[in-house]
Amino acid sequence: MTAASDTALQKRNLRGRLRSDRDALSAAYRADCAKHALQHLVTWHPWTAATLIGSYLPHESEFDPTLLAKAARARGADIVCPRVDGKSMSFHHWQAGDEAEATIGGVLQPLPAAPVVDAAAIDLFLTPLLGCGDSGMRLGYGGGFYDRLFALVGGLRLGVGFALQRVSDWESEAHDQRLDGFLSEEGLTLFG
Repeated sequence: MTAASDTALQKRNLRGRLRSDRDALSAAYRADCAKHALQHLVTWHPWTAATLIGSYLPHESEFDPTLLAKAARARGADIVCPRVDGKSMSFHHWQAGDEAEATIGGVLQPLPAAPVVDAAAIDLFLTPLLGCGDSGMRLGYGGGFYDRLFALVGGLRLGVGFALQRVSDWESEAHDQRLDGFLSEEGLTLFG
């Protein structure tokens, strides 16, 4: 096996384990985690100063950022959510009650007619993930959408998930983009 295939296998195995662990959490526990996570943000300056926040529509057992988005809107921030088009991702205005459609794997996304925003203008990204390594490495779902986006734009990259999704680093690949921080029910960790 080559180093690249070893890394791909390691990531695939890690994805499977982390998805299984996350799926085992009860809906009530996941909801409590969101409440605790929000408490770790209320005095964090980048959160309180962000006026445009890239969030996402949760899928299956993912950390649900709805409570975070609601709190940000209450203080006047705009929330935008990703939409996949081919190999790229754009961000569109979306709020509870707006229509959405399914894309790859049944993930929900804003409709094409939802107003688009320049991703370069986003102050803070609430980023879904399967795992977060000790140095801020993000293990996503394998499509590379966030890696390609983060290679092109600034904005703080905050992975959001459950504490059990923090793991030791794995071998990175050339395209992997790191996170600036990780938020869970246990706290906010910033990476150097």
